[in-house]
Amino acid sequence: MHPFLENTAKTTQYFLLWMVYAVLQAVVLVSVLTLPIWVLLVDGLIHAVIFAGIGLILWNLLKFGNFSALTLYQRLVNQIALALLSLIIWLGVGYGLFFLIFGNELAMLFIPVLALRAFIGLLIYIIIIKHFKNNMSDSISLNEIQEVPIVPAELKPKKNQESELLERIAVKSGTKIHVVLVSDILYLQADGDYVQIYTRDGKYLKEQTMKYFEEHLPENQFVRVHRSVIVNVEMISRIELYEKQNQLLTLKNGQQIKTSPAGYKALRMALNL
Repeated sequence: MHPFLENTAKTTQYFLLWMVYAVLQAVVLVSVLTLPIWVLLVDGLIHAVIFAGIGLILWNLLKFGNFSALTLYQRLVNQIALALLSLIIWLGVGYGLFFLIFGNELAMLFIPVLALRAFIGLLIYIIIIKHFKNNMSDSISLNEIQEVPIVPAELKPKKNQESELLERIAVKSGTKIHVVLVSDILYLQADGDYVQIYTRDGKYLKEQTMKYFEEHLPENQFVRVHRSVIVNVEMISRIELYEKQNQLLTLKNGQQIKTSPAGYKALRMALNL
């Protein structure tokens, strides 16, 4: 889910931040342009709303654009093009709306500060992209230092039949207890002495080991594709090559996860590939 639309509080904070930006822009420009403060506030609101909308679109472009599958040069070119396109749309639409509201005479007064506004817009763009990447950092790093061999399914000892497979997982959070159905799990990720359980509705921290879940989840449905990740194969929408022999999984929610060579071998066996 979009980080600014996860709940009403975050959505409200998102738009309040843009309102603050509109006020700050008016305060900055009032010393540069000989215009009434209310005109500058309207201009700030126009550009704030436009960039707020662009920010929502950028999340989807970054999340589903599969930039991680590109080379460094390709990613750089795409990021520069995306930044320029965002600024052009922001400045062009903002100037156009101001022109329609106040006319050409007032609109022309903003031409001298166009470079300043573009610089401010670039800084805002960088902050937004940085924030999005931090939110996406839950996906597995593509530069893992240590690889722990994953034993293929056919070489694993058979599970003790007395060991009951999990159908649901109870997770305590403060005074609340969440019950997560195994079928709703996207993937599990090691987090120190804990395991993060990811679902479409959010993530839950469970005090347990990856080995425990590997042994107690259905092995034909959950595969340890990496030393720190167990994936629900039913939630995989795409598998593609990522640099040499590495594979990149794309889940149905857009999350992308890198597999280790041994993990990909285990996944192929689970999928009968």
